[in-house]
Amino acid sequence: MSKLNQDILFLIFEELQNNSKFLFSCLMVNRIWCETVIPILWRNPWCYSINYKKNSLYSIITSYLSDDIKELLTKRGILGQSLAFDYLSFCRNINIKVIDDIISIGSLLEYDRFFLQEEIYDIFVKKCPEIKYLNICGTY
Repeated sequence: MSKLNQDILFLIFEELQNNSKFLFSCLMVNRIWCETVIPILWRNPWCYSINYKKNSLYSIITSYLSDDIKELLTKRGILGQSLAFDYLSFCRNINIKVIDDIISIGSLLEYDRFFLQEEIYDIFVKKCPEIKYLNICGTY
């Protein structure tokens, strides 16, 4: 069987964008499939049923922080990771409540949480050039 063109794969994955189980399984097929499905999954990474304490979403977001802040988090036992993709550049939806929940994983003190929020929101503004939706429901 001949290889599917990446553009064709993208169109197929677009049609299946609401089937997260299928899309997540596509990540493991091969590098081309992974490269094709990541932008679709990362348009709205908040819509999936994810246990954020066990997932690497927090690590992915904090990997964009400055070295000083990463060092502070590392001292607290919260380790970052190197990334294979520029995930945040694919993000089109921002969910403030979920981001705040993720931030609370890494900061116990209110001051630290505020500082981390400020840094992470700054990253989203810089790294997400095509934000289409901002969900602020249920935040305060």
